[in-house]
Amino acid sequence: MVARVMVLAAVLLVPAAASRADAMSFRELLIRYRCAVVDRLERIYETYSTGDPSDVQDTFLIIYSSDRPHDYVQCVFDAPTKMYCEAASGFYDDVPPAARSRHLPPASIAALGRLGFSTDDSAGNFAVSFDVADPPDLNRIADFMLKAMHDGFGARADMTLEFNAPYAPRPTSRCIPVS
Repeated sequence: MVARVMVLAAVLLVPAAASRADAMSFRELLIRYRCAVVDRLERIYETYSTGDPSDVQDTFLIIYSSDRPHDYVQCVFDAPTKMYCEAASGFYDDVPPAARSRHLPPASIAALGRLGFSTDDSAGNFAVSFDVADPPDLNRIADFMLKAMHDGFGARADMTLEFNAPYAPRPTSRCIPVS
C-alpha cells in the first residue's frame, strides 16, 4: 500500500514540477527577449499603419536561434487588425527535387498546435492567422512568438536569439542592457 501511494504521489508531482520548471523557463525567456521583440513589432506596425511601406511583405519579424537557424517563428501584419504567423516545419529546408530531410518531433508539433498553429506540414510551414486589436497588443504578440519558440523549438533564456526584420533590423537603445 505504501508503495502504491509513493508511485501515485510521484505520478502526480512530477508533471506539476515539470510544469513549474517550464513556466519558469518561459518567464526567463520573456525577461531576456520580450523588450527586443516588442521594440521591433512597434516599429514594424508603425511603418505598416502610418506609412506606405515599399513592400508590405517586408513588415515581418522572424525570430530564430543562432544555433539552429532553421527553427524559427515569423509573423507579418496582414492588415491593421490581422496577423499571419508561421512556425518552421522543415518543409522548406531542402530545395526540390531533394527529398525532405527534416521533420519536427511530434512533441514540438503538438506544442505548436496548442498555440493554434496548423499541424499539417505536408505542403508548407505550420501557420496561424488571428485578429489583433487596433492598435495591437504588441506584448501579447511578442509573448505568443516567444512561446512558440520556447515550446516548439526549445528556446531558452541562455540561448542567443536572432531577429530578421527589414523595418527594425537593430534594437533601439531602450532594449540594450547597460552594464
